[in-house]
Parts: sequence; C-alpha cells; structure tokens
Amino acid sequence: MDAPRHAPERVLAFGDGLRLAADDGWVHLHHPSPLRTLSNALVGDGLGWSRDFCNFHVDKGYAGEAPGRDLRAWLAGRGLDHRETLAMMTAVPLDRLALEEARAGDMTVLAVVTAGVGNAVDITAPPRGDPRLVVGTLNVLVFIDGCPGDGALVNAALSATEAKVRALDSLGVRDPHTGTPATGTSTDCLAIAATRRGPPTPYAGSGTALGRAIAATVFRAIRASLAAGGEGAP
Repeated sequence: MDAPRHAPERVLAFGDGLRLAADDGWVHLHHPSPLRTLSNALVGDGLGWSRDFCNFHVDKGYAGEAPGRDLRAWLAGRGLDHRETLAMMTAVPLDRLALEEARAGDMTVLAVVTAGVGNAVDITAPPRGDPRLVVGTLNVLVFIDGCPGDGALVNAALSATEAKVRALDSLGVRDPHTGTPATGTSTDCLAIAATRRGPPTPYAGSGTALGRAIAATVFRAIRASLAAGGEGAP
C-alpha cells in the first residue's frame, strides 16, 4: 500500500454529516457519531459500532496471507482506530465509485458501491475446483438514517443482496465457468450502517418502504459502477 495521501473531502447530506474522501488508493467515509453496523468486512465484521468506513484498493495480484492484519496496518498508518472502523478491500479501480440515495418516509438510504465482475460466480452451481482470482468484487455499503433494530439490519442485508442479484441479472452477467447467471462474485463484501435516529423500525424487507429504498439504491449503484468500468451488457 502506498504512503497515505489526502483526498479531497466533501460532506454528504446524510445523518449528522457523512464526510466522503476518495482517490485511487482508498475511499474513506466518516460520521461524527458511531453507527450501528452489520457486515462481513475483514475489519468490523459482525454486529458492532463504527464511525469510519474504508474501502482500500489493492492490485489484482494481491495475495496477502493476512488481509485483516494488512487492513489494520493501513488504518493505523492513516491515524484510524480499527476498533471504530469498518474496512474492506477491492481490486476494482476506485474511480468506479457510485453513490445512490432514496427516501423511505422520514428515513434516508445511501448506497456506496464499487463493483467489478471479473470473478462472477453462480453460487447455486456445483463447485468444479476452479480457482478464482480476486480481480473483481462487489463492495456495498448501505447507510440508513433511521432506527432499524438488529433484526432489521439482517432484513436490510437480505434486501441489498436480492437487489445485487437483480442488478447482475439485468446486465446479463454470467459465471464464466458455468455459463449460468451470476449471483455475485467470490469476494463480495456488504455492510449496513444505521444512525439509530428516529422511531424504531423492526423490518427492512421487501414488504417495507425501507427495504424497497435499500433495493433501489443498491440496484442503481451496482449498475452505475459496472457501467463506469464497461462491464455487463446494457
């Protein structure tokens, strides 16, 4: 990882002011107060609280034996505490960053996505022992300015995943090894982060305005990010 650089920063109209900085080395989002999170990220996995959200770019040939340790070292080099940070990595060029926003009543949903499908996979196909290079991944961050409970965060993850599959299907993305429709890539990462402001909401599935807003933003952001990289059929 290159030496830290200072990317231009802008404040997004989300929560108490979500700050976004991005260059070709990393994407960094910072919220002044911790957000409730659910994620499979290498740093900040499971349920937790985070105020910093990072997506680091790695070369296509990256083969770190301890990616979590690498991420923690990169965070420390940038003055960030890994205990308050959610961090992931991608080989996708970060100029493909896509942001989409939607409203769900009094709640705001923001999807932040970097997408590549160089290692697209149909998860329902039988494994054939084919090695998958980390040359593409779908990194999805969903921010919710609202108060979903922990069960609703799981609902939100389902809604985002269903939208991901629909986005890939709409672009005709297929698993190159099986020829069947792809459901994702072998290195996908998803994080849901909520401000926990406003009235509690126990659900975020397809039967709710929140679930539909999550799906709409993720669907649009994945399509936009892939289009920026010239991937997927229109």
